[in-house]
Amino acid sequence: MIDTGQYQNEILSLSALDLTDYERIFKIFEESLDNKDFYVYNLLKKIEFPEIDGQYIEYYTTNSKLPLSILSYNIYEDIKSWWILYLLNKDKFTGAPFYIDGGVQVKYIINAFRTAIYTDITNSTVYDNRHY
Repeated sequence: MIDTGQYQNEILSLSALDLTDYERIFKIFEESLDNKDFYVYNLLKKIEFPEIDGQYIEYYTTNSKLPLSILSYNIYEDIKSWWILYLLNKDKFTGAPFYIDGGVQVKYIINAFRTAIYTDITNSTVYDNRHY
């Protein structure tokens, strides 16, 4: 696996990612297999998560056990923001990761502030090169 040193949005032959896409904060690696080249991410790297002021947070109580993608849809009307919900609520996951039990109150970023928070995460992780 070869580190390209680039992010997907910098590679013209690949489609651009939205600000909410988790993958956009990771550099691309190039992998060859059977004479074909593939782009991959190392999603096992950790990201820098900024301190989020309570004024940007609200709470949602789940009615039943849900995968994070559905929880993301219920809160944000998109399934891509599952990762931000996970990072905000890591302490609330008791069984299977990526599922939240019913009756649990989870924190989420108020929709009006998501762009600013996601930009903060991108800037502190990508541009300050804080991958761990």
